[in-house]
Amino acid sequence: MKNTKLTLAMAVLVLTLVHGCGPKGPILVNMSYRAPQGLVAETPKVVVGVSRLQDGRGTSASALGRKSQASSNEGNDLVVQGTVADIVTSGFKEALKRRGISVKDVPEWDLPGGPAEPEGTDILVGGEIKTLRVDAVTKTLRVNYKVDVQIRVSAARAAEKRIFRKLTLNCTMEREDVKFSEPQVESLLSEALSTAIDQLMNDEEFKKTLH
Repeated sequence: MKNTKLTLAMAVLVLTLVHGCGPKGPILVNMSYRAPQGLVAETPKVVVGVSRLQDGRGTSASALGRKSQASSNEGNDLVVQGTVADIVTSGFKEALKRRGISVKDVPEWDLPGGPAEPEGTDILVGGEIKTLRVDAVTKTLRVNYKVDVQIRVSAARAAEKRIFRKLTLNCTMEREDVKFSEPQVESLLSEALSTAIDQLMNDEEFKKTLH
C-alpha cells in the first residue's frame, strides 16, 4: 500500500513539473537585433533614412505567436511590449548603426510610388513585415519551437526618388528543448530577425550604395 501511494505521489509530482500551473493570459517576450561577432564599424559616408515598416501580418500589432499544448487547446499568446513593427524597424536602424552608417527617421512611403520627403538622406529603406511568428508546442518532457520571418524591403536613392533594390528577407528556425523557456523564445526570435536583416546588410548591390 505504501509503495502504491508513493508511486501515485511521484506521478502527480511529475505531471505537475511537466505541465505546471503556467501563467494565465499573454506572455511578454522581447527580441532585438544582434550584430554578427567581429563586425567592425566603418566611417559613415551616407545617411540612410529608415521609415517605419508596415505590418502586413493581419494580426494584433503586438502579437508574436503562441505557446500551446499539443494535447489540448490551452495556451498563451506571446506578445511584445509596444508593436512588432517598431521593434523590427529599430532592428534595421541598429544594424546600420553598428556598421557605422548614419541613420535618420523618415516618414513611411508608398513602395510602388517611391519615397517621400527625402531631404537630408542619401538612401531610403522601407518595407513590410509579411510574417513574424513564433510557436512553442509543448508535449511531455519536450517543447518544439518554430520561428518564421519574412520581410519585404525596398531601398531607394533619395535624390532620384528611385527604388534600386527590392528583396524578400526570409528566415525559418526550429528547435527542440525539454521545457518551455522565455529566454529561449527571445533568443530564437532575435536570431531569426537578425539573420533576416543581415540579408539586406550583406546584399552586394545594397552595400555598394553605402560606401
